[in-house]
This record gives sequence, C-alpha cells and structure tokens, in this order.
Amino acid sequence: MGPIRITIDQLLLDTENPRIGDAASQHDALQKILDDQEEKLFELAQSIAADGMSPLDRLLVLRESKTSNRYVALEGNRRVAALKILANPAVLTGLNLKPALQRRLEELARNFNKALVEPLDGYESETREAGASWVHLRHTGENEGRGVVGWSGHAAARFRGTDPALQALEFVRTYGNLTDAQKEATGNSFPITTLDRLLATPDVRKRIGVEIKNRKLYSALPPEELMKPLRRIVLDLAQKTVRVGQLMKKDQQTDYIDKLNKSDKPSLSKRGTVRAVENIRETEFKAKPARAKDRKKPDPADRRVLVPRGTKLNITDNKTAEIMKELRRLKVDDVPHAIAVLLRVFFELSVDHYMDSNKLPLRFTDPKGNKRDKSLKSKTHEVIGHLVAHGGVERKDLFGVERGVGDSKSPLFIDLLHSYLHNRFVTPKARELLGAWNDAQRFFESIWK
Repeated sequence: MGPIRITIDQLLLDTENPRIGDAASQHDALQKILDDQEEKLFELAQSIAADGMSPLDRLLVLRESKTSNRYVALEGNRRVAALKILANPAVLTGLNLKPALQRRLEELARNFNKALVEPLDGYESETREAGASWVHLRHTGENEGRGVVGWSGHAAARFRGTDPALQALEFVRTYGNLTDAQKEATGNSFPITTLDRLLATPDVRKRIGVEIKNRKLYSALPPEELMKPLRRIVLDLAQKTVRVGQLMKKDQQTDYIDKLNKSDKPSLSKRGTVRAVENIRETEFKAKPARAKDRKKPDPADRRVLVPRGTKLNITDNKTAEIMKELRRLKVDDVPHAIAVLLRVFFELSVDHYMDSNKLPLRFTDPKGNKRDKSLKSKTHEVIGHLVAHGGVERKDLFGVERGVGDSKSPLFIDLLHSYLHNRFVTPKARELLGAWNDAQRFFESIWK
C-alpha cells in the first residue's frame, strides 16, 4: 500500500461516492456525476485537456479485489469521470445529458492525448475505512487547521501580483467598462490558464504590445490602446467565443490575434514609457473603452429581463398573456421578488391550460374517496409525458424541466418556487430566475405553440 502509478483504463468510479449516493454500475455512476456536475464537469475536462492533471493532487484509490489490476477512486471521482470521457467518449452512449454538452465533451476528446497525463499519480489505501478519514478531511473545510486552509484576501492579492495573466485579467475587470454579466463571466470559472498560455507566447506579446519581466506584465502602450486587445481576449475566453482547444498551438494563437478586428488591435506606433500594467490608474485613460451595448450584435448573456427577446408563445388565455407581458418588460435585477412570484404563477397557469385543453384531469381521488388537487410537480410530469406521446416533442428537450422540478439544486425546484411565495427567509436571485426560464423555455414553447 502506498504511492502507485496507474492508467485511465485501470480506474473505476466509486459506486458508493458520497457526492452521488449509491450507484448500480459504472454507467449509472457516470450518469449521476453528470447529473450532479453538468457544466462543472466540462470545465474540469477542459482544464485537464489543456493543462493535464494538477501536480498538487493525486488520486486516493482502493484495489477492486486482491487479484484485480483495477482501482476504485475513493477520492477524485470527478477527475476520473472527466478522464474516462476524454479517453473514450463512447462512454457517453446511452447517457442522458444535454446534446450541446455532449457535443462539447466529444470535441474535447477528439484532441485529447492520454500520453499527456498517464501514468497518473495515485495512493493505494489498504481499506475503504482507512481512506475515509482523508476523504472526510479533504471535503469538510479547514478542520481547525488539519484540512485545506484558504488564503486571506491579502494572500490572494499578493499571489495575483505574481502572475501576468491574473494582472491582465484584473486590468480588464477594473478598467474595461464591463457589464455585470461580463464581470460574472470573468470570475472564478474564467479559463486563466489559457490566457496565461497566450501571454507566454512571445509572438502574441509582440502583437499586442506587452512584455513580461520577473513575472510581471509591462507595456509601453497608452492604457486605452493596451485595453483593446486584452479586453477582446478576456471576453472571448470568458464567453467561449474562442475555446481552449483552438489556442493550444503557437500558430493557432498568433492566427487568433492576427484575425482580431481592427478596433481590437492596438496602435503599436503609440509606444511611450514602459511601466507595469498593475500600476496603471483610471486617470491615465484618455478615452473610455466601448461598452458591450455599443456592439452591433447583442450579447445573450447580458439580458436584463426574464424572457429573451424573440421568444414566441401563442398564449390564448387573457390573464396568462398579461403576466407574460410583465415578465417580458420587468428587469430581473430591479424586481426579483415580483418576477419570482409571476414565474411561479405563469408556470402553473401554463400547465393547467395544457391539461384543460387536452382533457387531462386536474384532480384525483384519494384512497378515502376524496377529490384532491394534483400537485404542480405531478401535473408537470403528466404534461411532459403527454407532450412526448402526443405533442411531437422529444423527451430530451424537456429534460431541464423534468429533472428540475424534483432537484433541490435546480432553480426550477418546485419547493423553491413555492418558497418564493410563502417563505419570508427565501430570496430569489436574478441568476437563478434566468436559469429557471432557460431550463423551462422549451417546455413553455411546447405548451403555447
């Protein structure tokens, strides 16, 4: 027992993984991890495909049996799931996941080279019980210093000062005149390693007018000229206009820079005194960079109302139509409580309308012979079943609603929608409301077609 080197094919997901509960098989375990993680698993897979495995972490594994050459991952199941998909995307066959997510995972896998990560570093535990204490310590916080202790704000600031990519990102976030949605996209999930890879390429630095000295980013350009390429690069990465796999090689990186719009390229002839980018202040800007609203094409991530522009619903009920009119007009950030209540009402009115129009009973008889109203959750599942059977709708298109109404982590969770009305300690968040509509839009379009 102790340190070992293993291959992806030797690894097994833990069917007793606390993150997902018990799973019946490897196939079931992967499905549950995808259900639980979704975009987070893609981000992890993308990071592994681009940068390999973190040298700071190794897998904690348990031999499947005394005679087996396979190992169950006691710690690191998300990494194992990502590796399995990257090494063999056929494992996704028969799983229930969003088609767009599956396509992106398969695209990552096409360019993945196992030799970049194998053999993997692991540590073999003698028993599940022996490994349990380490797993618990890893996932339950600082534990008075025995676990991982997070950095203070000062420590994080000192670290940012040692990384050129973080300095560039901070420069754009501070002075780039970003919208709230753009700032959110450049937060914790931002692919900082890809920006670091770009800035590490001398030909890229030459084209955008920056230098790196002693782990600090420098430029001789006026701030407004320097902002042009850095802002465009940061937003392209944050909004996934350009993806990690498209910037792996140096010729891909320089080609990307060369193809930037003229307005996003700096005027290198305006060079002046070289100074550290982190020392630039707002007063040095002669002209403010253009806001996102000045672009010709609107950014879908910047929408301020619940219902996206262009959404077509043929609503025939007067009250429901009036509610929809308000949902199209009210800004989510301004009146989240009102929108949460209206969304909850619109949801049930839409479901009831469909059931009424298709002669599906809204009430049932309980074992004692009493007539009772069906719950919104049961009505929703009934409508989904009817739409799939008779409405020409594919079940996968309604997966967001079908899963969401019963998933406590979903913004469409029925109990959460109820709590917006009845629980004075539950406050709706704009991002959750937008996410709820995104998951339910295909459902509403199918009802009001």
